[in-house]
Amino acid sequence: MNESRKDLIRRLTDLVSQGNVVTEGKLPTERELAALLGTTRPLLREGLIALEALGLLEIRDRQGIFLAEGNPEEIKRVLGQAQVWPMEVLSQVMEIRQLMDPGAAALAALRRKERDLEKMDECISMLEKIHEERDPHEGPLGAYWNTVLHATIFRATGNTLLSRLYESLLEMSEKGISAMRMEVLDSAAPDRTEKILEQHRALVKAIRDQDLLRAREASRLHLKFTIDTLVELSRVTPLSNFFAQRMDSALK
Repeated sequence: MNESRKDLIRRLTDLVSQGNVVTEGKLPTERELAALLGTTRPLLREGLIALEALGLLEIRDRQGIFLAEGNPEEIKRVLGQAQVWPMEVLSQVMEIRQLMDPGAAALAALRRKERDLEKMDECISMLEKIHEERDPHEGPLGAYWNTVLHATIFRATGNTLLSRLYESLLEMSEKGISAMRMEVLDSAAPDRTEKILEQHRALVKAIRDQDLLRAREASRLHLKFTIDTLVELSRVTPLSNFFAQRMDSALK
């Protein structure tokens, strides 16, 4: 993380945590905050977006900047600990997914039930419909059904603890993950969205066929494509891409 950004995040969280600048849950304007922190508005805006992605602030059009809903004291406590940039959060999320997803896909292939397959089919149908109709809300809608599909795969493992771990991962970084998926599932990049659809279809088919090795490999290929895209978009660090590093090592 750029040191100036680290410092801004620290000073911004300190300022908000003290509570002196917060009035009924609302923060000063961008211009006022920039003056208080002695920074530029573009850099301040990046810091605000970082805290919004972490679920700590809400930036409302034409209304201003607000603390996220919830217990104000708890929000202030978390704000005081929020010293990470969204790239670091998402990078760590993707590292965890590389450890969890392929194994979960294989276990789901072994244990899936008909109701699991029906839900997966529903997710695929909705993703296809959204893509075909070029819905202007394709990003958010695609992100939602993408999340449901992967959560269904984890539930299909029959391992309650594994499913809860995945749900906890989503809860910890829900807004950041949603922003990430909306960038990947973007109607402005139909070829990329179609590629992801093909990967999802292959993953679900492998689970339906109860082919453990194919399910694991389909999950790995899907994650590799997703992470490669996020690295290209500068949303995660290249060091978080285990699959690419493993491939590079094999070529040496």
